Amino acid sequence: MECIGIDIGGSGVRLGQVDVTTGALVSEVTMLKHTTETSANAILANIREALKEFPEDLPVGVGFPGVVQNSLLKTAPNLGSTWAGTNLSHALRRPMIAAINDADAAAMAEQAFGSSKGENGTVLMVTVGTGIGTALHRNGILIPNLEFGLLAHPTRGGCLEEHASGRARTMDNLSLDEWALRFQEVLNVYEAEFKPDVIVVGGGITEHWEAWAPLVTVQADIRKARFGNLAGLVGSSLLAAAKTNR
Repeated sequence: MECIGIDIGGSGVRLGQVDVTTGALVSEVTMLKHTTETSANAILANIREALKEFPEDLPVGVGFPGVVQNSLLKTAPNLGSTWAGTNLSHALRRPMIAAINDADAAAMAEQAFGSSKGENGTVLMVTVGTGIGTALHRNGILIPNLEFGLLAHPTRGGCLEEHASGRARTMDNLSLDEWALRFQEVLNVYEAEFKPDVIVVGGGITEHWEAWAPLVTVQADIRKARFGNLAGLVGSSLLAAAKTNR
């Protein structure tokens, strides 16, 4: 059984065909680059064009960095104001579309086939990219649309992701050691608020896992996402399968 997964991020889009019984990619990953200034219409047009390379009869799942209800986008904190109110099913012109917050999609992939497979209790997924995405499973049940990267920073002002996201690391020219100190502050907030048993970290920052992971200390069991930067793509395909009973 196969579905198409799409992961929309702040700097690009990933598309791929996934075997939803194993989580394995069965196609090359298509990469579409954009900036945070690129309009929703332009990005959606590029996705529609890229989808022509995939079978038309396969369900499509989309992970999106904001609050998603059904296929309707409610917020897009790192992609500008042109996204809110977009219905992805209509915009992508595919009959079988399922959409979800991108961190929720990543958490689904890790819970099904990855680093948190079989875990009960409280599992917190943290994705570090343009922003900081978060997802929470409690006793195996996903609590959707939790944008904990937007929580207030306790000492620096502004929200957490303004200081410890991938964008912040680039804009502030932080070394991995300096960034790890800021990420520790984020983890401190999450542990105090949510008492997770397991923390799974995904996103682009996992490429440097060995360099920064020893620099942070948490009470929870902290793990690298098995699917790394592709967790959102894999998870969105699983959602598509679930919504279409594949």
